[in-house]
Amino acid sequence: MKKHLIVALAAALCGVMASAQPRSAGAPVRLVAAPQGMMAPVWSPDGSKIAATGLNYTGIVVMNADGSAARSITDAAGAGYKMTWSPDGKEVVGRTNIYENNRLMHELKAWRADGSNARVLRAKFRGNVAPTLRAAGLNKKSAGVYDVMTSDPASAAQQIPALAKYRGEVIINPALSPDGTKVAFQIPGHGMWVINSDGTGLKSLGKGSNPSWMPDSRSIVYTVVSDNGHSYTASTLYGLDVVNGNGSVLVSANGLIPVTPAVSPDGRKVVFGDATDGSLYIVNLK
Repeated sequence: MKKHLIVALAAALCGVMASAQPRSAGAPVRLVAAPQGMMAPVWSPDGSKIAATGLNYTGIVVMNADGSAARSITDAAGAGYKMTWSPDGKEVVGRTNIYENNRLMHELKAWRADGSNARVLRAKFRGNVAPTLRAAGLNKKSAGVYDVMTSDPASAAQQIPALAKYRGEVIINPALSPDGTKVAFQIPGHGMWVINSDGTGLKSLGKGSNPSWMPDSRSIVYTVVSDNGHSYTASTLYGLDVVNGNGSVLVSANGLIPVTPAVSPDGRKVVFGDATDGSLYIVNLK
C-alpha cells in the first residue's frame, strides 16, 4: 500500500513538473526535413502524431511524433490554415479554398489521418472562419470569446467590449487554454494578449506571436520574431507564466528561426517550424 502511494505521488509530481512554466529546453533536433517547407505543426490529442502544413497553408502531412511514416493526406490549397485534430485523433479538420465565379469560398473538411478518406463537414461558405471543432460541428460547447475570434477575426474586437480600444484591428492566432478558461492571441502592431473566455481580465503579454499553451493552462510557449519587411531574420522561443509574468528563453540562435511552436499534450516537448529551411524541429522542455 505504501509503495503504491509513493508511486502515485511520484507520478503526480512528474505531471506537475511537466505542466509548469518551461525554464529551459534541450538542443533542437530536426524532426523531418522538408524541401518544400513545413510549418504550423499540431499534435494529435494523445501526442502520438503530428500534422503539419506547407507554405501558404497548402496541403497537410501527418507523421508519427518522431517524424517517421510521414504521409500527405491532402494537397488542397489552404487546408492547413488553423487545422485541428478530431477529439479521437482519427481525423484532421481543415479548411479548403474554393473559387466559384471568381469568388473565394471555403469548405470545412475532415481527412482521415491514415489518408484513406475525407468528408465535408460544412459546405461552401464565405468568410474567414477557422476550422475549429465547434465551427465544424464536432463540439457544441461554447468557448466564449474564442468562438468570436475564430469565427470573425476581422470584427472580433468590435464584439468584445474589453477590446473596444482596438476596433478595426484583426485578431490573429487565438489559442484556447486546455481548461477552456483563457485565450492568448495577437493584435498586429499591438503585441500579444491574454483574456478570460468570458471576456474579462484582459492582460498585455508584450511582444510575441503564435502562443501555444502548456497543459497547466497557466503558461505558454511563443516566439518573438524579427524581419526585414520581406522575410524573418531572427526568432527566439520563450516560455512565459501568464499569471506572474515570469519568462525564460528556450531556443535562441542555433542557426534556426523558430516559428509556429506547438506544445505536446503532456507538456514535455515543443515542435516548431524553422523559417530558414522549412524543416520541423523538436525540443525537450525542462
